[in-house]
Amino acid sequence: MIDKNGKLFGRINIIDLSFLVILLAAALFILHAAGVFSPEKAAAPEEKMLLTMFQEEVNSFTPSNVKTGDPVTESFQNISFGKLVDIETGDSINWGADEEGRQVKTKKDGFVSVRLVMETPGKVGPSGLTIGGAKYYIGQFYVIRVGKATFYARIESAEQIR
Repeated sequence: MIDKNGKLFGRINIIDLSFLVILLAAALFILHAAGVFSPEKAAAPEEKMLLTMFQEEVNSFTPSNVKTGDPVTESFQNISFGKLVDIETGDSINWGADEEGRQVKTKKDGFVSVRLVMETPGKVGPSGLTIGGAKYYIGQFYVIRVGKATFYARIESAEQIR
């Protein structure tokens, strides 16, 4: 393995190799002391927000399968949106043209609108909402799972609660 010139496998000088090992160990020690390999420690209690999402039209049986306390998850990134604290249903909102071609709001039988309020771990900031390390924005549509149901809802509002 080490030849007569002190080289490992005939290529690497043993002194250079020991220097690289010591240098690597020192770098790892410094990174460890800086906390790079440690999980983040929360200095303050976790920040939470009250997040409200709205869907204009959903089958009337869908909200009946949801109850407060159900877990809420955004399905694309599989990020937890916390738990449901309130659910409100109303007349469905459906837009269509009347006889004169104007857009009018109507309702549709068998469908309701739904407003979902959840307590979500995250932060409301000047450039959107941060939930589970991902950015979300008011007005955007998301597919969310609430208990046994799925909704295609828009973020209506977010309010920091702690």
